[in-house]
Amino acid sequence: MINYLLFGLLSLFWGGSFVAIKYLIEDIPSFTAAFYRVFFAIIFLFIIYRNKLSLPIGWWGRELFFASVAGLCSIGIPFSLLFWGERFVSPSIAGILNGTVPFWTLIISILFFDGGKDITKKKILGLVMGVSGLAFIFGPKLSLSGNMEEVYGLVALVVMALFYSVGINLNKKILSHNKIIVKSVNTIIQQVVSLIYLCIILLIVDGVPDFSLLVKTQNYLSVIYLSLFSTCFAFIIFYRLIDVFGAVKASTVTFFVPPIALLLDGLIYGRRLSLYESLGALIIILSMFMLKEQKKSSTSVLK
Repeated sequence: MINYLLFGLLSLFWGGSFVAIKYLIEDIPSFTAAFYRVFFAIIFLFIIYRNKLSLPIGWWGRELFFASVAGLCSIGIPFSLLFWGERFVSPSIAGILNGTVPFWTLIISILFFDGGKDITKKKILGLVMGVSGLAFIFGPKLSLSGNMEEVYGLVALVVMALFYSVGINLNKKILSHNKIIVKSVNTIIQQVVSLIYLCIILLIVDGVPDFSLLVKTQNYLSVIYLSLFSTCFAFIIFYRLIDVFGAVKASTVTFFVPPIALLLDGLIYGRRLSLYESLGALIIILSMFMLKEQKKSSTSVLK
């Protein structure tokens, strides 16, 4: 029961993140804002895990490499794409495209992680529906009169979802087989590697950050929400769900992210979806339910 409560809490944390990001990037450059999210998340994680960060001899080998790659795919690269893409796309559309993570997760699992044995006709139909939903969202934007900046933002968010799916599968492999790096250390490693990546990107693209912008109430509240709730607590919960439910089922938390993002976007910004966007969103959400695993999940728990 507790795992399903955590599942619902995680969907709330992530559903609200898209509006918080929109608030933050109104004043702060995209990559700098993403850097702040991870930087303060690491501080919170160190506080939470301060007594669980011992590293055994040999920790710097193969396990560190996989944890670092998983971190870049789960955090660093997706966050940079998300914060940049939302400059051109509304929070609701960002939430909808985030909802495509489960079918990308299944595709990656089939291609690279021996997930083909679990494929069914129902899941194949779900994949086809998901792609069709994307077509409804992208189609009108690709017309000659479309806003190409919005198209670039949409592409960035789809690539974000693709990287998330790679990270989910890598984390499932790490959590299932890694006997050297404990899960708390794995989480910290992934965040630190992502922070280094984002620091390099922001210095190249955004330049030296203007820290005075964090004093503004809207900005520091957004950073606290994004770093503590949408990143720190969210990733702790998410890694637990991957361990308990499996990669594909855990990723179905994104079923509930689009409706929450839509609700908050409408309440705060008064934004409403167009007809094609609404159809695309509906098809994508339905496709996610087609991918839902029916078998009983593992009862293992995250330590």
